[in-house]
Amino acid sequence: MHILVCLDSDPLRSLPVWAAFTDAQDAIPGLKITIAGTPEITRCIKAHPAVTGKVVIDEKGLTLPRWHPSGWSARREARSASAALLTAPDVVIDPFGTSQTRAFTRLVNWRRVGIADLSQPRRDNDYSSVFPLPSELHPLQAIRVLFAAALNYSLHDLAPNYGLLTSPVKADQSAGNTEADLIVDVSSLPWDAQSLQQFRNRIAMTPLRVTYLEEDHALNPAQRLLKHWPTILTAHYILTGLNASAWLAAALGRPGLCLCPADAARSMGVISTRWATQQMINLDHPPFNQPNIVVESIIQVLQRQATAVADAK
Repeated sequence: MHILVCLDSDPLRSLPVWAAFTDAQDAIPGLKITIAGTPEITRCIKAHPAVTGKVVIDEKGLTLPRWHPSGWSARREARSASAALLTAPDVVIDPFGTSQTRAFTRLVNWRRVGIADLSQPRRDNDYSSVFPLPSELHPLQAIRVLFAAALNYSLHDLAPNYGLLTSPVKADQSAGNTEADLIVDVSSLPWDAQSLQQFRNRIAMTPLRVTYLEEDHALNPAQRLLKHWPTILTAHYILTGLNASAWLAAALGRPGLCLCPADAARSMGVISTRWATQQMINLDHPPFNQPNIVVESIIQVLQRQATAVADAK
């Protein structure tokens, strides 16, 4: 079977498709997955071993009117790239339903599957078939359920496997290559400048090696993630907000803290791969998400890690 999957350009939303890819790969032997998205997001998502091809699209151009030169060109290139696929997909899956992903699905003649839009049923005409999913489902589980329904298999385990690890041992081995004890991604942290400085001052009093991933408004979210991917891959521990870095760390089996918006930890927080020996922990309420508590918790965790490594030697 061959499927084509539309991606959202924001890795915060698209990275969870890895778990659905692994589910589908396990359920359907020989499955081939082609992804369609911007150049940066396809570079991110193709890390999954089940991805065998890609269709690069001009997301902005697809949303322009057909009579606009850039809009016409973007549609022509998307059609041409889709037609050039070695095998035609059996189904096109759009897990996001954005204006950009819908614009792409309308261009292809294959069977198209999406999530039902109960607020605007007319939009469901963009797809050959739709599946209604409860709004209270976690975004990760919603994507997994959509794939299972579209491809007709059952989910036997709600603990996700993102497909980037084969065993917990492999994850532990990567930790030895890191140059920093702690990675702090300041993007999306729910702290003001004073709180962040309080954290920096306290952590600077320790011998811990800390790397800060600062904001970079010159890069889009996928470009920023690609830039910091090697650093996150080898992190001993990561502190981040609810962003792409948190999802990548969870998928790679890296431990850490994800500071979520209020009341969002359960409904939107990251979920670590089932292979993780230590998980990402979601925090969304004081005092546990406050700088003074967070910094002391991290210091204790890293001290225990250092002691365990020393004892093992």
